[in-house]
Amino acid sequence: MTENVPRLCTYVTGLDSRMSGGIPKGSVVLVEGSAGCLKSSLTYSILYQNALRGNFHGLYITLEQSRQDLEEHMAGLGMARSSQQDMESKIAIVDLGELRSFLTESGESEIGTNWLKSILKQIDSYQEEFPLDVFVLDSLNAMLSLQDKENPRVEMFHFIRELKSHPMTSFLISEVSGTERVGRGSVDFLADGIIRMEAKRVDEMVNMQMGIVKMRKTYHDRSFMPFIVRNGALEVVGK
Repeated sequence: MTENVPRLCTYVTGLDSRMSGGIPKGSVVLVEGSAGCLKSSLTYSILYQNALRGNFHGLYITLEQSRQDLEEHMAGLGMARSSQQDMESKIAIVDLGELRSFLTESGESEIGTNWLKSILKQIDSYQEEFPLDVFVLDSLNAMLSLQDKENPRVEMFHFIRELKSHPMTSFLISEVSGTERVGRGSVDFLADGIIRMEAKRVDEMVNMQMGIVKMRKTYHDRSFMPFIVRNGALEVVGK
């Protein structure tokens, strides 16, 4: 049933095999977990490895930290754009300050700005230059904090529908506390996939785990799996 579904490889060792070869292309995937669970590292790794191995293009919009801070952090994990030929042309990173400059240049004011539509305009702007294969928004929480709260469910419905209309696979990072449960809001139902990331304390150690809670159009393993970051890539370990 799922054999002919085009897929985006995550290049996370041991993960793609647990969902029939990868994430169905064109999906909108929610990557959620508490602070420090390596959500940004996972999504950036997927973007980076696809640019490196698949010659894909990606856009990473960070509203939580500056582009410089993000690049320095990822370089420390072995994923420096400057270390590989043409990687800076394949991976575009935009932070909140640059997004605001984009609005100003477009003749828009921040007052009353619909940030969801502004992000979609930024995507359209990049797609005029090259085809976008992977898109990451870091984070959904930061974007919603900027957005008018009048009709959040309606706005989010249209935002995700617009993302799905683009020929790319999208990842939306969402920070939730350890006590919050999947199913808390409309985004869980609108998203095609949910990857949950957790930090679990075992004795004096903190182990990182991830689980595929939901992934449409594919069979997937629902067990939570420990993972590590090694040599610029994530790797599922254990069973």
